[in-house]
Amino acid sequence: MLQGTNLQYANSFNIRIVIEAIRLYGPVSRGEVAKKTRLTAQTVTNITKKLMKGNLIVEGDRVQEGRGAPSILLKLNKDAAFSIGLDLDKDHLTAVLIDLDGNMRQRISKSLKFPKSDEAMDLMEEITNELIMLEGEPRDKIWGIGVGLPGPMVVSEGSVLKNVVNPQFIPGWDNVPVVKILEERLGLPVYLENNASAAAIGERWYGAGKHINNFFYIYIGAGLGGGLFINGQLHSGTTGNAGELGYLPILVNGTEKQSDFKPHLGEYFNVALLYEKLEKEGAQIQTLNDLQNLYEAGNSTVVEWFDLAAEKLIPSLLSIEYLLDPEVVFIGGRLPEMILTKILGIISETLPGLRIEGKASGPEIRKSTAGLNAGALGVATLPLYATFAPIPKFVMDQSIDKIRDFTKLNK
Repeated sequence: MLQGTNLQYANSFNIRIVIEAIRLYGPVSRGEVAKKTRLTAQTVTNITKKLMKGNLIVEGDRVQEGRGAPSILLKLNKDAAFSIGLDLDKDHLTAVLIDLDGNMRQRISKSLKFPKSDEAMDLMEEITNELIMLEGEPRDKIWGIGVGLPGPMVVSEGSVLKNVVNPQFIPGWDNVPVVKILEERLGLPVYLENNASAAAIGERWYGAGKHINNFFYIYIGAGLGGGLFINGQLHSGTTGNAGELGYLPILVNGTEKQSDFKPHLGEYFNVALLYEKLEKEGAQIQTLNDLQNLYEAGNSTVVEWFDLAAEKLIPSLLSIEYLLDPEVVFIGGRLPEMILTKILGIISETLPGLRIEGKASGPEIRKSTAGLNAGALGVATLPLYATFAPIPKFVMDQSIDKIRDFTKLNK
């Protein structure tokens, strides 16, 4: 349930609540917005006047909801603002430009191999400018850029990235001021996030999680990560890495490969390791399409790899179920649809038999709706999410002040 407050000091929060109601339920009447938010009709009318003046919402059709004059329906103006998402991993940079309603308008993807920070910064700048040029909209309609990087990571004062937990993953990324560099080069607000948490935001903002307040998102990129939503809000934890599944330690037997660091769950989802194994066996593989083709052909190495990955993931899913009790667990990311479907099938078949006696059910296990673009779409929502998500007053950060048009509405 969305719930605003009629207290005078909470104007910014109420604007977020009203926009969230229109986003979730639109086209929707003012009266229905008041019911959904528990705000007075007058408060909703005042706020929607401001939003219409700022061109963020528009009026649509009229509907008869009861006695009296027909109600005018409200919806977001999708062309009022745009946002860019840059999803970087050790094997790719995927960039998207979305409109206010979450529609992907432009997409560019580049294959990479362990990119260095200076190489990545140059490429992010180049691709951002290319996306804006392709869309043909004024630069001042771009509300910001979301950047997703593989976690776990530590971001210190001044938005300096310190990937101290796993420097082997992408070497040379310690002490890189990602936000500062890109803001200076592009002149736009930049938001940095763990790409798994960003994918969870994308699922909540525009995907199947739109009406689900409590869910866990398992993100499969070049490795494994996770994001957690509690009561409709992203739960980041103390260091911003809540939900990070990839580095959960696992027991190995004598026949399994030992790594240079402690064996962890993410190794079973590390596509780069799979590519290396396949190349040693003589398979030519460079892209996800190549991986899908081998899987469809029944390549035993690929099939057995993901069967084992699904098996290793199940104990963590049980832990999520018992510790967090979410309504849904989403599984998505950069894997071909057929492989994701098989992983979900194995989980659905095996997991129920492992529950304690008397516990008949758990969270629904669903496939994410964003597909291969989950990370990029997720980070693209960050500038919009930071501005519009109905975050309670006591945790509201200063990100709202970074959006010029929105702050004008509060004057």
